[in-house]
Amino acid sequence: MTLRATPFHARAAEANRGNDWTVRNGCTLARVYSDAHEEALAARVRGVLADISWRWRELIEGARADEFLSHLATRDASKLEPGAALKALWLNDGGAVRGAGAIARYGKATFLLVSAAEDREWIASAAARFGVKMHDAGEGGLALIGPYAARVLQEAGLDPALEPLAVRKVFWRGTSVTLSRFGEHGGYEIWCAPDDGLLVWDRLMRAGAAFGLQAAGTEAMDILDLEAGIARPIRDYAPARDGFVKQPTPKSLGLEKLIDSTHQIFNGRSAYLAALETKTLIGLEIDSEMPAPHTPILRNGQAIGRTLSSHYSPALRRAIALAIVEESAAAPGTELALTLAPTAETPEFRNAIARVAALPFLPVPDSLSG
Repeated sequence: MTLRATPFHARAAEANRGNDWTVRNGCTLARVYSDAHEEALAARVRGVLADISWRWRELIEGARADEFLSHLATRDASKLEPGAALKALWLNDGGAVRGAGAIARYGKATFLLVSAAEDREWIASAAARFGVKMHDAGEGGLALIGPYAARVLQEAGLDPALEPLAVRKVFWRGTSVTLSRFGEHGGYEIWCAPDDGLLVWDRLMRAGAAFGLQAAGTEAMDILDLEAGIARPIRDYAPARDGFVKQPTPKSLGLEKLIDSTHQIFNGRSAYLAALETKTLIGLEIDSEMPAPHTPILRNGQAIGRTLSSHYSPALRRAIALAIVEESAAAPGTELALTLAPTAETPEFRNAIARVAALPFLPVPDSLSG
């Protein structure tokens, strides 16, 4: 894999005190700037700026683009008005989750597809059958999250009046940017040409100084995802890239809400409707500060599921996890057991009690009006 720096890398490097980096979709990103728990809390009480340039974004263009997307996605993108977006899945032929993301309409024949995991070859091959072309959107992006997000935009000279799942192109003091609200954390996304990355970062940070705005790395964003009950591809589950595998199912990932039952023509629909799924996504609050990712879950000594992502939640002051379990064990308050891995301080496996919690664990950070 060829690694690439994002348009904001120079500023991220200045703020990354511990030189702590990670890679997502080939992009080098700050994992932690100073302290991931403090950064996650800052998103709830003040505001954070996070580099999201690693997200896969493709422009989809052609006279039959709306028809193609209606066959691809589990919700009907052809019904979108320009400037609006929806969240949807795309399934393999076996009805399993191949991808999840947002689809926005820019114009009559132009759409934008955004996802946390790249799936270009398969989607482009299908698009070609409709005479539809795809190409990289070619922008860098920042997520602005927190109760003061709207006020930061206003201070920076951007109008924050934008509904969730909406997108707007803006000419901002000599610079063209795209403002959207596709994220699950109640904030905004600001996309710009790569050459304008440092200018956009600096403007937002200056505008946010009075509100305590700070940079947040990928670990803090993962904590926010987990608190919001969001399962992500690659991190939490392997996308169904084989044409006929049956897992993971939308229900097992808590993604059934992204399927429109009245939408008749999307790929994998028949297999999805015929599937008999007995497992579902839950949240777990663990009686420990130690996370327990990807470990079996027991009830009365019997394995009934496994955890996915797990982190210490600084807002809840305990470890939490997403998990896939049998439906019979999914009621909030159900007591389950799991095993904590050894550490240098406690070099033995330990059992811990975990209780099922309703998702999301916490609401999105409230946004104060401008």
